[in-house]
Amino acid sequence: MKKVLFSISMLMLSCMVALAQADPKAYAKEVKKAEKDVKAAQKELALATGDINKAQALVDGAMKYPEITAQPDIWNVAGSIKRKHFDAEYQKLYLKQNPDYDKMYSSLYDVYTNFFKCDEVEKTAVDKKGRPVKVKYHNDNKTFLLGNRGWLINAGVKYYNDDKDNEKALKYFSLYINSANNPMLAGDSAIVNDTLITQIAYYASLASMQLKDYESVLKYTPTIKNDAKFAQYGYEFTASAYREMGDTVKWIAELQEGVKRYPDHNYFVGNLLDYYNTTNKFDEALKFANDMVVRDPNDSFMQYVKGYLCQNLKEYDDAITAYKAAIAIKPDYAEAHSNLGLVYCTLARDYQDKASTDVRSKQYKKDLEVIKGYYREAMPHYQKVRELKPDEQQMWLNGLYSIYYMLNMGKELEEIEKLMNN
Repeated sequence: MKKVLFSISMLMLSCMVALAQADPKAYAKEVKKAEKDVKAAQKELALATGDINKAQALVDGAMKYPEITAQPDIWNVAGSIKRKHFDAEYQKLYLKQNPDYDKMYSSLYDVYTNFFKCDEVEKTAVDKKGRPVKVKYHNDNKTFLLGNRGWLINAGVKYYNDDKDNEKALKYFSLYINSANNPMLAGDSAIVNDTLITQIAYYASLASMQLKDYESVLKYTPTIKNDAKFAQYGYEFTASAYREMGDTVKWIAELQEGVKRYPDHNYFVGNLLDYYNTTNKFDEALKFANDMVVRDPNDSFMQYVKGYLCQNLKEYDDAITAYKAAIAIKPDYAEAHSNLGLVYCTLARDYQDKASTDVRSKQYKKDLEVIKGYYREAMPHYQKVRELKPDEQQMWLNGLYSIYYMLNMGKELEEIEKLMNN
């Protein structure tokens, strides 16, 4: 439908151009009539009982002429018509009536569009003698736009939360954000002191993600990154957008930056480790982890990540060192305790695979003692995990069962078996 309307408008414009070329006098007469129509529309709006529909029809007809649209009057009238519609619905709120919110919000959107265009034209328009036109609409229109800008948020929230219409939500969130950069409003104290911009950019990015409009995501995430509260989501949305766009290089770079800035935000390290796992790039991952540890040796999380990567590479000595470092920094690091216990149990099983099976030999006894030594090392760590996270049995139950069984700890083993059978 939009393409059809666009084609019709282009056809009308070409007809006007053709008329101007074929019969300049007739065209000049048409333009003069259009000028009168604009003034007539202004008068209708000025009347308390003015006919808004008549004013709209007059403006629509005058819009065909470039000479008319090069003047601010028509854009001010067009915006004022929409303002009348907005005011009518807005007034219903105070009369405790039910306003038509769709009409109210769409009218406000058109007010912004037309008043912005009015201001743009007003700054450059000249009269018939080539002199700059007098600026007469800027202040009043600016006051209205600033005073009602919050309704753009209300509109976005309505369509995002209530109507689940991300396209419309993005439309209003975007206008709220972009209006702050429009020359008509930019620099005003209300804009400079606006603390909601980053939050609205966050919601605009959410709506864009759901629409799979990744270019819009990337348009608004720089704004999010400027806010301490929402910045981590700016990096997260940026990374997600690059991933969906198939730009692996930028995706990984954004994840790495996210890990550096927000090591406790699991999205970054989780996706980064998943990428390294699925592409078998553990060496590359380990280099990144080492760089992070060098950068901040007291970062328990990166020590844990290093331990995890070394564990996957079967570099168990380095994994033990890293996990112990993480625990030294953060004694209640349950995941580090659990993985450290698992490393010791893995070493015990690996040693058992090559140990002597002759129960009468001295070597068997020596090997058995080494194996039990590993389980003894693992035991306090699994016990610590149980103490820290008793409800997360997957982190300690099987580990303690293996340990108690291998160390012949009957009472403890019986208790664990009861838990496993529940």
